[in-house]
Amino acid sequence: MSAHAKKKNSVGQSDRTCGRVLLITDEDLDSYVETLVSRGIEVVGVSTGSAAFVSLQRSRPHVVVADPSARGLRVNELGRMLAISDDGIPLVLAGYEPATIERRRAALTSGAFDYFELPRELELLVERTDQLVTLRLRIDRLRADADLDHLTGLANRRRFRVALKREVERWRRYGVPCALVLLDIDHLKVINDRFGHPTGDMVIRQIASTLTKVSRDSDTAARLGGEEFALLLAGTDAEKAAAAAERLREVLKNEQVEEVGPVTVSIGVAACPASANSERTLYSASDRALYVAKNAGRDRVEFAPLVQENLPGV
Repeated sequence: MSAHAKKKNSVGQSDRTCGRVLLITDEDLDSYVETLVSRGIEVVGVSTGSAAFVSLQRSRPHVVVADPSARGLRVNELGRMLAISDDGIPLVLAGYEPATIERRRAALTSGAFDYFELPRELELLVERTDQLVTLRLRIDRLRADADLDHLTGLANRRRFRVALKREVERWRRYGVPCALVLLDIDHLKVINDRFGHPTGDMVIRQIASTLTKVSRDSDTAARLGGEEFALLLAGTDAEKAAAAAERLREVLKNEQVEEVGPVTVSIGVAACPASANSERTLYSASDRALYVAKNAGRDRVEFAPLVQENLPGV
């Protein structure tokens, strides 16, 4: 079954315009997966119940299909989490127990859209999944104008704030760390003055393009305004965030911008819970680190102090 799930790495990513389904089950559902793939729907992961929450955070599916009997799965908790998420991801339950009125009512009570009996209702499950994926894709397209920066196509400040709140909340609930990378283009005003604002816009778009290429589906790349960008790293601790930020700085420095040549950036990094424990403190810590990087000569990465380093006597 895993052969049908597209694999991702730190720099590659699957087609984000494709419908994505996360399947949570201990059973073999190859025929279901194959049918979805034949309809252009990607199965982004097949997970056990105990790994469901981590898989959800990493894969950002449009629909979750879960077997209520999967080991370690708490359906009510999963339903509540999906219901309060900013994306409102639909949950569909499917298992080998009969689809009685009582079982379907229990599914609705838990926050799921329905319950389907396998294998008898496999075709209905496929149709329902396809319907929900199509609906989610349409909603994504409608949101795009409100959520995306017009110049770069990255998330705008509003969407970034929603994502930041979501990732910090995941840390509070499930202990999943996150990190925030803020970066400024060095000397963009000089570039605008020397080459003109259209060239400055080209620099901004190239930086944005690189951020999109290096980010994972679970990350959020955003333009916060002017020459300031953000990369919100989901499921990433302080050490990995620092390494990722340094790699990003090197990648951007080694790129050539037409007419301008190499362009450098200053980067500030903070992690939750290593340096902060709320959306506000995470942003502030990263912003202060960025200020240090800019005032220490630019073209560098600075990491926010760890929380324990600020404690008396430590």
